[in-house]
Amino acid sequence: MRNRVRSLCAIMLIASASSAMQAQEPVPPPSAERDSLEQRVRQRMGQMMKTQLGLTDDQMRKLQTSNRRFEAQRRDLFQQERTVRSSLRAELRAGDTARQAEVEALLDRMMLVQRQRTELIEAEQNELATFMTPIQRARYFGMEEQIRRRVMEMRDGDRRGPPGPGSRRPPATTRRPQG
Repeated sequence: MRNRVRSLCAIMLIASASSAMQAQEPVPPPSAERDSLEQRVRQRMGQMMKTQLGLTDDQMRKLQTSNRRFEAQRRDLFQQERTVRSSLRAELRAGDTARQAEVEALLDRMMLVQRQRTELIEAEQNELATFMTPIQRARYFGMEEQIRRRVMEMRDGDRRGPPGPGSRRPPATTRRPQG
């Protein structure tokens, strides 16, 4: 079971990373080989998701339609958040000369994007509720969250670059001590 979940995550991670990367920077026109690979990854991901969630063919078709509908909105919010975070970092790097009004406006914009993300998740869950059971939706939501975290970890790792000689990166998931 664990290996199946890891395999599913790896495949979904590749597909999600591909979507996220497309949202981040211009990409040259896709080659036929790349299109074919992406299609195979999506098909495999769909098969594994169908199996893991116990979806019927009809449910799977509806899920794919729903995903296409919400993906553009997710990408747009991701890009907005990325732009706001970048602007906020630039303002904070200015130190004491940071423009207070600009920082406040950026923080307000960040909160608005977060609210929009929450509303999008709620709208998506409402749509999924029309053809999935609560357990299927909960599992699907968990799978999506896991994929997002893994993509973020990969992206953060890419920004840091490879570890230097003799250094070790901490494990991707760490547990806090209980107490």
